[in-house]
Amino acid sequence: MKQMMMVLALLVIACGSRPPARPAADAPRMATEIRYVGVPNMNIYALPSDGAPVITTYGYTETVSIFLRDGDWAEVRTVDGSGWVHTADLIGADVVEPILKTPSPRFLTTPVAIPDARAHGEIVIQAKVNTDGDVIGLSTVKNTTGSKKLAEANSAALQQAKFYPIVQKGQRLGFTYTYDVSY
Repeated sequence: MKQMMMVLALLVIACGSRPPARPAADAPRMATEIRYVGVPNMNIYALPSDGAPVITTYGYTETVSIFLRDGDWAEVRTVDGSGWVHTADLIGADVVEPILKTPSPRFLTTPVAIPDARAHGEIVIQAKVNTDGDVIGLSTVKNTTGSKKLAEANSAALQQAKFYPIVQKGQRLGFTYTYDVSY
């Protein structure tokens, strides 16, 4: 009888204890840090691999909530859950705040320098830049070098350049950039 009472007591204790609670699969996850997109367009991958499908993209200076970091990758919040980005594509508030306060044109890809040891003077080219940072139109404003070929070569180099988008109040803006080359 004593043994039966002990077994019954153990069963009552065992049934009364519960395993530790697990968070529900759809429970919201907490971000460990906030960063910002530091490239014109940042791919969000399904897995931490360049070969994984791209599930969405974020634009320059958009806010990103990071769940965790794994080497050169970070898992970030997306509208549908999470995805993976290259940590090198992220910037901190200390970098993004001055950009947002006083937006000004910055090269992502600078124009190739066109050397000419014999040339003297100045070439000024105006470039129209679209909201993605692509040069879409050029006009030579000034050329005191006397060389049309040199002006054309500098225009071609500027055409290949890429700018960071200018963002104001969450909107990308097109702009005009004045490119000045002195010889």
